[in-house]
Amino acid sequence: MSCPSRRVTPRGFTLVELLVVIAIIGTLVGLLLPAVQAAREAGRRSQCINNLKQISLANHGYHDANQSFPQTVTWGPGWNDGGYDCYYFSDKVLLLPFLEQSGITRNLNPKDGGAYHPGWSGGNSLGLSGRLPVFNCPSNNNTLNGGTANHTYARNAGTPYNPPHTGAGSRAGWRNHNGMSATKRLFDWDQGGTPSIRMGDVSDGTTKTAFYSEFVIEQWNGNVGNDPKLWKSQVFSWADAAGTAATRQACINQTGLNDAGGGRVMRGSSWSWNNFMCGSDYSHCMMPNEKSCHAFGDDWVNETLLAANSQHAGGVVVTMVDGSVQFVTDSIQNDVWWAYGTRKGGESSASID
Repeated sequence: MSCPSRRVTPRGFTLVELLVVIAIIGTLVGLLLPAVQAAREAGRRSQCINNLKQISLANHGYHDANQSFPQTVTWGPGWNDGGYDCYYFSDKVLLLPFLEQSGITRNLNPKDGGAYHPGWSGGNSLGLSGRLPVFNCPSNNNTLNGGTANHTYARNAGTPYNPPHTGAGSRAGWRNHNGMSATKRLFDWDQGGTPSIRMGDVSDGTTKTAFYSEFVIEQWNGNVGNDPKLWKSQVFSWADAAGTAATRQACINQTGLNDAGGGRVMRGSSWSWNNFMCGSDYSHCMMPNEKSCHAFGDDWVNETLLAANSQHAGGVVVTMVDGSVQFVTDSIQNDVWWAYGTRKGGESSASID
């Protein structure tokens, strides 16, 4: 006689087993998430390096065509007419044809009042209103004015004083910038400025002279105290002293904020307007990711103390005059960073690595 079959009911997970599985999954996610985030940041940093490489090569193309690097204009004609509708344009405007942006270039008139001006009078032409990827590090998420015309790369304006940087060297301001920024202003009463820079003027060597670096778009954070993370997107007030090292310390000690109240937050606002407040230049006085201060002398002539800084962990991306691109850590020695900021300082410097 056959025995009746017994139905076996599958046993489900107990609550304890389910919690163990959830805990294991959570642990795996916790282990994998930082790796995924690191991989994404590595990709963003790689794109940032490529952007600076393109900008450097565009400068070389401009130099081949014009026998000098771009000389830009700040505070152009129009000021004496009672307004800011002047043609002052950045190096990035001049580089457009060498960055495959000739479509924008064809619609520009360099003597069109206000064509390059996104500032106080707000007269920015449509062709210069776009946020071009080549001018923006993808790791930088800050925006100004809704992201219109924003940028995150600046040209090396050198140090505020010539070597010796730890002593009272001669001043390197207007008409005598010692970096790679050549800027003139076209007031009716002042046609002067820093002469155009040629490759042969970089006597310290093109592999040992910084050309461009990056910065974090400015945000109004109010009184940030001693929070280095917020320093990156905050600009402090004026600072000056006798010598590069002393001026750096004066900026570090500065607690006053640029335009208290946040009325003139401008760094990174426009790639087309050549004004240091918009971020066209950066200073090698301050170390990477240190405080940025408004200026060490006259803000009308791009005497800036804006530091190179970034959203990358531990340093900034820098392109040298020869076109090479390097990641410079925050721990770089002061004298090495200062030396790489001058094109003809004659300093004896170690490697930037």
